[in-house]
Amino acid sequence: PGNNDWPKCNDPTEGWQYYRSHLMDIDAQYWNATADYDVKRQAPARPENFSFVYRKVLFVGLHMVTNSDVNETSSRLEENIEWVVSNVDEYRDHVDAVFVMGYGRLLAPENVPFYEAMVTRKQTDWKDKLLVYARRASESDMTKNVGGVKDFVELKVGNEWPIMDVRVR
Repeated sequence: PGNNDWPKCNDPTEGWQYYRSHLMDIDAQYWNATADYDVKRQAPARPENFSFVYRKVLFVGLHMVTNSDVNETSSRLEENIEWVVSNVDEYRDHVDAVFVMGYGRLLAPENVPFYEAMVTRKQTDWKDKLLVYARRASESDMTKNVGGVKDFVELKVGNEWPIMDVRVR
């Protein structure tokens, strides 16, 4: 979910209810995605977080927005770190790339613990994996070797049409 789905909308409770009703289980509601791959959820703590493996790429979706409750934001960030790490550890022998989808800027001050955890893992346990962090932005762009870390990419997805097509070779 993004800022407009929850903390910055006029009625955050209603926004979150709409997100849960219409987008939480989009893979099961609108197409038979489970026939092609198994979508896992970080339930019960964060059912909005999901993961699946498709063609040797681990996709991980995260709830990466900041709200006015600093403690909630901090605990959610820690749960996001745990979710990414546990998924990569589980699938490490079956994937070549990890594609993390968040909303918040990777290098934003509130996301520093997440960024530092990803850098540490990329430099140690995940050296052989391409790590991509994708997020919303006003314009599409890509930063390679984030923070000087080889094969760590931040992908900014803008509002352009046609939508960005990403291919890893």
